[in-house]
Amino acid sequence: MRPIGLVCWIAIVLGMFGAGHRFVPTPAAAAEPPAGDAGSSVRSTTMEFELLADDKPAGKMAYRVMEVQDKVVLQVRFEIARRDKQAGFDSLIVYRTGERPLPERATASTRLGTFKLMEGEAVFVPAAEGGGLVAQLDVKGFADRDQKPFDAPRELKKEIPVPAGLVLSAPAFLYFGPRLLDGPGRVENVVHLEVPDDIDFPAFLNFKTDCVLTRGEWDDQGRSEIVLAQRFPGDNYRPLAKMVVDREGRIVAGTLGKFTLRPATPEQAPAAIEPRP
Repeated sequence: MRPIGLVCWIAIVLGMFGAGHRFVPTPAAAAEPPAGDAGSSVRSTTMEFELLADDKPAGKMAYRVMEVQDKVVLQVRFEIARRDKQAGFDSLIVYRTGERPLPERATASTRLGTFKLMEGEAVFVPAAEGGGLVAQLDVKGFADRDQKPFDAPRELKKEIPVPAGLVLSAPAFLYFGPRLLDGPGRVENVVHLEVPDDIDFPAFLNFKTDCVLTRGEWDDQGRSEIVLAQRFPGDNYRPLAKMVVDREGRIVAGTLGKFTLRPATPEQAPAAIEPRP
């Protein structure tokens, strides 16, 4: 059973930052808790990135982290130009923190222009047999990527086994990467979770297995690169996500898939992790 307090708190978050609202951080607000949370266990951090493709502006991404007790809520708004229209998604994923982070719940909605294409939820629960997790999906589709509405909403309800390993979505990579590897090193048996997998129904959730998380040495500018890559036969690797952090713990550059991430301004690059001594 999910804790009622956390569920209510997440509902408030969804109401504040749901579809139709755009959150843009200010440098002063980026590392401060939300109003009314002073002295509580809630900590909120927000940053905004420009998205580049082939060194050309392609869109924007807003990324918010909310920490409360043993949970972290990772929220993303992603927007790009597609077929002369704005395409994008809003996603929220809740992780239980600890030595081995675990996803608990994810929601997402996708859009193209003014059309909502898909929305859904995945709840991660222990499997009935064999250990591990399963993802319980409840997804609805409203229109296809050509913006043709369905006669009636299409539904997908099913359980999907979660591959064994450390499960990291792209937002989770940005948050947990520096925490799992606070210096040069390597983590094997990582599973890359994609929510959503694409903008159209039923591509809500996907897993990429046999991934590795690595962190390199500090360079002469005091920066270190963290990479999430998928391994293929022949010991070949395809990077899925990268980020460069400085000694203050700030994300100064990165990539997600084919997109390059660039902080909107240097001042809007709050720490991904507490500064190193």
